[in-house]
Amino acid sequence: MKHYCSHAFLFLTILFSNNSVAGVKVHQTLAVSPDGTLFINISRGLVKIKGWDKQEISIYGELDDSVKELVFKNKGDETLIKAESKGEKQWGDSSVVKIFMPFQTKLYFKGVNTTFTMKSLQAGVKGKTISGDLIAEKIGDEISLSSMGGHIKVIKSTGKVKLETVGGDISLDGSFREAQIRTMSGNINLDIASTDKIKAKTVSGNLFAQGNVKADAVIKLSSVNGNINYKAPEDLDAECSISSQFGGEITNKLTKDLVKNSHMNSNSLSFISGDGSGTIILHTISGNVTIDKGIMP
Repeated sequence: MKHYCSHAFLFLTILFSNNSVAGVKVHQTLAVSPDGTLFINISRGLVKIKGWDKQEISIYGELDDSVKELVFKNKGDETLIKAESKGEKQWGDSSVVKIFMPFQTKLYFKGVNTTFTMKSLQAGVKGKTISGDLIAEKIGDEISLSSMGGHIKVIKSTGKVKLETVGGDISLDGSFREAQIRTMSGNINLDIASTDKIKAKTVSGNLFAQGNVKADAVIKLSSVNGNINYKAPEDLDAECSISSQFGGEITNKLTKDLVKNSHMNSNSLSFISGDGSGTIILHTISGNVTIDKGIMP
């Protein structure tokens, strides 16, 4: 019996040791066309991507324990980085890699349980992940990001942006000609001061916005049953339209204009602040709306 237990213990030790072996380390570089496109497919882990002025793409770090092969190849102006798994079941440590790419190369990516961070890319990015976070900094041109359960944060970026989550929060800061933002239950945090057109909606999350409204800008913020809180400067230049359809309260701490109550239990508030050169529309079905002075903490 002791002999059997000894062999069983040895077998489990070997099995555990094999499953605990660290993933393969990688450090590879390919020369590429700087105006090309990079496709990244890494199913889980942390992927850090940064633009540089070299005409090459470099990847280094450690791959997921269950990765069978790293595909890193060029086909014309397109480059592929793909971590192919040994099977559907994933085990052991996740991938942790850094990727450097020409800052004028366009980026496409996808993951499952993968967090992507991107910095200093000027040809645009488009990608999605299921449960990871997406963080984009100093990105130009067009930005399109989506995550089911992770958070999305875009900072110091420019161009046109589209962000979507189901349960994750969204944060946006930058100078954009157009922004489309949507989440089901996550919160939205916006700096609207340098954006020409925004359409943001949350279903059950809360929406926070701050900043002046540019001349001719149109800002539309809405929720179903989440609250909306807008921190405006005292010298706000905008035509404001605020409404709560079914009983939500509207609180105006910016001007002396009064809220109108209708017999259908809806509340509304309209006024012009400053020269009224911009437009801001805040609408909720059953949430509360507050317009106040100051900056969000």
